[in-house]
Amino acid sequence: MQKIPRRIGVVGIAAALVIAAGCGLSNRESSFEMPTSANAESLNLPSATDAGEKIGMATKLPIYWLENTDTGVFLYREYLPDNRHNEPVGDAIWTLLSAEPAGPHRYTHLGASDEIGVSMSSTNVITLDLPAKVFSAHLDEGLSERSIQQLVFTATAAASSSGLLVGETAPTVKILVDGQPNADVFDGYRLKDVYERNPKFMAPIWIVDPQYGTVLADGKVRINGRTTKFDIGTFYSLQKKDADGKLTVITAQKQVIPGKIEKNGAFSISERLSPGSYRLTFWGMETESDAKVGEVTSVFTVK
Repeated sequence: MQKIPRRIGVVGIAAALVIAAGCGLSNRESSFEMPTSANAESLNLPSATDAGEKIGMATKLPIYWLENTDTGVFLYREYLPDNRHNEPVGDAIWTLLSAEPAGPHRYTHLGASDEIGVSMSSTNVITLDLPAKVFSAHLDEGLSERSIQQLVFTATAAASSSGLLVGETAPTVKILVDGQPNADVFDGYRLKDVYERNPKFMAPIWIVDPQYGTVLADGKVRINGRTTKFDIGTFYSLQKKDADGKLTVITAQKQVIPGKIEKNGAFSISERLSPGSYRLTFWGMETESDAKVGEVTSVFTVK
């Protein structure tokens, strides 16, 4: 294996204003269990599709965070600035371990560290060598699995979006702890030899753009997202906040046209918006239920 060289070109979207999260870094170094209310299996939630990342020319890093929802604890992708400028995979992992997410309810239980070793083989095996303090939180199996998948998704996304992958072989991740394989982490979870991205941990709906906290120019605003295939469909609402904080409904409930959703779940919607603060919400609907499944929200500003 050889150390990964620095390359330019990471997929990104509109610049985000990164704000402090109430359950980010403050939740590291403690004990946590999966919430009992987050049981996706009992709701027969449709599986998400992992379409990976495409090569782009922006200088943002794809970072995957956890968020608790009524239907499960899922991974959500954000794009954050690259403040290290060393090499894309190590920079992305450092950002995951050290930065705060843009979304206010997103978090990680992984501990902060500057000691990040990264190498990559010709068969797209990414090896991460991290110190034990990264895995010092006490987690149950469910959160342990999801925390490891944060590393896996973030590393493979950074490698893919920066053009480091060779051929068509799907990337995998090997995790070492202080140079040792198969270590015990999170107070009882034993690391496997190698990990693939597991789509079952992906959120059923993502708002890709506008990302939480984004500031956009007025006029035509393009909304990009990715959704699971729901029985009835995927819907969204749009509200505008006035100077007093009161929300006015712009769009109460509108379905994303099924024919406009690509095979991998990606979709794009255009809205013409005047200056102000907006709240955008997406959710899915399943048969024989009025519940809003996989609901996700973004708040952004139009100048």
